[in-house]
Amino acid sequence: MKMIKFSKLLDDLLLNPSKKKKIKILINYFSSLEKTEKEFALSILSKNFSIKLIKPNDIKIMIKRKISEELFSYSYDYVGDLAETFSLLWPKSKEQKPISFVFFMKSIAKYDNKKSFISFLEKTFDNISSNEIYAIIKILTGGLRVGVSEGILKECLVEQGVRNKFEIEEYWYAFSSSFKNFFCWLSGGKLPDNINKKELFHSFMLSDTFDENQITKLNIKDYLCEFKWDGIRAQIVVSNSGKIYSRNGEDITNSFPELNIKSNKVSVIDGELVVKKNGKILSFNDLQKRIGRKKVSSRIIDQFPVHFLAYDILFMNDFDCRNLNLSSRKKKLESLLKILNVSNISLSPLINFNSWNDLKNLRNKSLNNHIEGIMLKKKNSLYLRGRPKGCWYKWKRNPFFIDFIIMYAQRGHGKRSSFYSDFTFGCWTDNSFKNLVPVGKAYSGFTNEELINLDRWVRSNTLERFGPVRSVKSSLVVEIAFDNINFSTRHKSGVALRFPRFSRIRWDKPPDEVCVLNDIKKLIN
Repeated sequence: MKMIKFSKLLDDLLLNPSKKKKIKILINYFSSLEKTEKEFALSILSKNFSIKLIKPNDIKIMIKRKISEELFSYSYDYVGDLAETFSLLWPKSKEQKPISFVFFMKSIAKYDNKKSFISFLEKTFDNISSNEIYAIIKILTGGLRVGVSEGILKECLVEQGVRNKFEIEEYWYAFSSSFKNFFCWLSGGKLPDNINKKELFHSFMLSDTFDENQITKLNIKDYLCEFKWDGIRAQIVVSNSGKIYSRNGEDITNSFPELNIKSNKVSVIDGELVVKKNGKILSFNDLQKRIGRKKVSSRIIDQFPVHFLAYDILFMNDFDCRNLNLSSRKKKLESLLKILNVSNISLSPLINFNSWNDLKNLRNKSLNNHIEGIMLKKKNSLYLRGRPKGCWYKWKRNPFFIDFIIMYAQRGHGKRSSFYSDFTFGCWTDNSFKNLVPVGKAYSGFTNEELINLDRWVRSNTLERFGPVRSVKSSLVVEIAFDNINFSTRHKSGVALRFPRFSRIRWDKPPDEVCVLNDIKKLIN
């Protein structure tokens, strides 16, 4: 298969928003490939392929050697997508030689030196078409943005072999590092001997957002209630090796070495990682200081000790618990934690309640305990992957709302690459209303029509340009909704907002009515 065929696939997927059409396109594509081609393509489409040797900035430097920096900046600002800009601007050879998809993928795996790798890329780009260059840049940066989820890929793969969707779901993370041997297994081949089903990451059971209008339709006696902790969801595999997986199946074991999770028998626990010190659960902002670290010093562990709040169990001592009801699983979980007897792993407590009003009051008071809200879980629910209807509900507390001023705007990506859709907002430093300080960024919460109006406003009110970013007049007020606020040394304002998003655009509100930074900081207390 030539790289041009993969490039056409990306175009077809991008231009067809329908889920059914995407699945059909993928089925036809995979049906035409050889085994090695399939493995590479699936690895890329599932976002499991990555190249650490090169970054987007290296790609920008490459093109700036060929054309003026000013021309690139204006072009990138206009086009909005790095791969498309690069492929259009790279000087074309008169004699183009289409490159093999597998040859390219195998070639880039051989390099461990950035200079040599960039030299190989430049020689390759000199001899191929713009469409092939576009596909390669997308592969190198990992930013396909063609609307293909894991779910869509799995539905397509059901048609490629003899395995059903449940089997593909169950063993997906056993192969997903490279998908080597995946298609042999998919066609009915033997599962590799080194794969232990119990020790794999298993897709989480997810919850629906609770609608208060549903209250009268639900029988309160059918549900258990517990807190929705403001941490990160994780899955602990208690085994000889001991593993901790993030929400998306990433192995994060090395980031939390203080959790003792080794045992001769395999158990799998679902729960929340939080920072807990002197008996008190700290903020999500404190937890962020532990996330993503390859090496964790004893100082960081002492300063931000993690704790795992367990609320469900998938396997216990090699026994699959997922087909038991929630009440039975809770009993097994409690029993397992007593056996493990680990000080920084504990049972997430259930909430006693007699009425919906009790739950409403608990939900509204949850802010002080660094809790996002409450969870309602049906007592007889099995542990089902995905988001089964009517089983679990999340009832989050109401967000905060504050008016801010738009300071900067940046082009979006994918379908939004033509619009200014990523906004930096700020507030006044003091009551003189002379200086603004950036507080956060938001890129959601507005409708398509509002996005068009915002984009038009940015273009008409630009003060300066910095590549794809524009600074704008301090005149547009927006109401921002966010879930929590904490002090932060990483932000110029000294505060960090949790999940900021647009609530309203206040076209009519004058900017001098926006509150000052000290007023915002008072919310933390």
